[in-house]
Amino acid sequence: MTTQTEIERKYDVDEKAVLPDLTGIAVVQLEEEVQLEAEYFDTESGDLAKNRIVLRRRRGGKDEGWHVKLPAAEGRTELHWPISDDDAPPTGLLDRVRSRIRGRELTVIARLHTRRSLVTLVTDDGSALAEIADDTVSATDATTGILRLWREWEVELLDGAPGTERERTALLDSVGEKLLDAGAVPSSSASKLATALGRTTLDGRTDDAPRELDRTSPAAAVLLAALGGLVDDLARIDPLVRDDEPDSVHQLRTRIRRLRSLFASYPTVFDRRVTDPLRDRLQEIGSALGEARDAEVMRDRARSLVDDHGPLLRDVAERLGGTLTEEYGSAHSRAVAQLSSPEWLGLLDDLDAFVARPALAGNAMDPASDVVPPALEKDLRRVLKRAKAARHADTDEGQILLLHEVRKAAKRLRYAAEAVSQGDAAVFGKRTVKLASAAEAVHDLLGEHRDSLLMQRHLRESAGAGAHAFDYGVLHEVERHGATLCLADYPAALRELRSFR
Repeated sequence: MTTQTEIERKYDVDEKAVLPDLTGIAVVQLEEEVQLEAEYFDTESGDLAKNRIVLRRRRGGKDEGWHVKLPAAEGRTELHWPISDDDAPPTGLLDRVRSRIRGRELTVIARLHTRRSLVTLVTDDGSALAEIADDTVSATDATTGILRLWREWEVELLDGAPGTERERTALLDSVGEKLLDAGAVPSSSASKLATALGRTTLDGRTDDAPRELDRTSPAAAVLLAALGGLVDDLARIDPLVRDDEPDSVHQLRTRIRRLRSLFASYPTVFDRRVTDPLRDRLQEIGSALGEARDAEVMRDRARSLVDDHGPLLRDVAERLGGTLTEEYGSAHSRAVAQLSSPEWLGLLDDLDAFVARPALAGNAMDPASDVVPPALEKDLRRVLKRAKAARHADTDEGQILLLHEVRKAAKRLRYAAEAVSQGDAAVFGKRTVKLASAAEAVHDLLGEHRDSLLMQRHLRESAGAGAHAFDYGVLHEVERHGATLCLADYPAALRELRSFR
């Protein structure tokens, strides 16, 4: 697979339009005309289009192959695979869209033939800035059989384009002005596929403006805005986990925990008879990811330990790193297998269905201002009650177990507060943000303490009585000291959280 960022602008033109002289912008190179044949794929229910994803197989031209186009902060991310002898989509491509299509079949939804003439803009030293494609397109909607014909100019930035967004925009503007003067108009459609299907947007919607929410909005509306974003994140992050992108396991696991916390913290908004089974199913997936995440944390922690304490521990580093990398690889493979299971793909479908048709409880339509603060207060009391129990633990082992419960309660409070103070559902302000931050401080300290205890245990089990036992002991002492510092800072963090009572 290869990856590139596609940044382009499209213009509609009639058959009489002539591409203008662009030599005032850069050196112009004329390319040979090419014929492109493309088939676009989606499920019968349009799962890719709903998420602004394009999947096609193209023949002809320099980028012949399978393409997946994904939304990005600037432009689109375009992934390429070569066409195999059997014409089947590559496994890596299917993994990229599996969390969107689930178990549903991909079928051809449109066929396009494009006659393309290309002009490339280059700098004096030969760096390619942009290409302007003059496309005459013949497209057939595979579902309806409707044939659509049009011509368009497409300006796409190349590898030699300027390095900042401001400069890239200026280059596109300068080319755009020339094209507009030549009779072009900004395209009325988002992509060739949308035009082929008779739409202006991929998903067919014309109004993407978010609904305005505030504290007087129904609690269900506010929480569903948060819930919908989290559910979409599950499908977005899933392929990143499969590719073993850095931090992706952690990100997916965190979204699962946030969903579980949201359901648990607001039982008067969502019907527990529906959400409790969803929470249980989320927990099963979270446990599989947790094994991989714990192994990842231990691996990275071992690397940091050795990096911080010099070359004298290099032999220990190699032993630790090799063992923990192997453990992570095995755990990651098991997690990916879980993400390919019918249980996970079915859960994604059921979560989508819940967002579309939520099962509501008695206070769902009450103003958020009446529902959210009592729910957060209840979660806060839960943290403080567990903290009190931990203070009065009879044994060190008992205290560690109880502090783990404090950590989980603080995490739930944090997520419940952040759900209504971040993103599209941010209807509560500074006090809720500070409450979430205070809960996060407790959660982070106790999480660091737990990770240190796990690493101490791993070091003890790895040391044995070999030649490097002393080196393992040094690292163990470093970890033990760090865990002690976490517990030393914990009371102050808890006092800050208690101030919100």
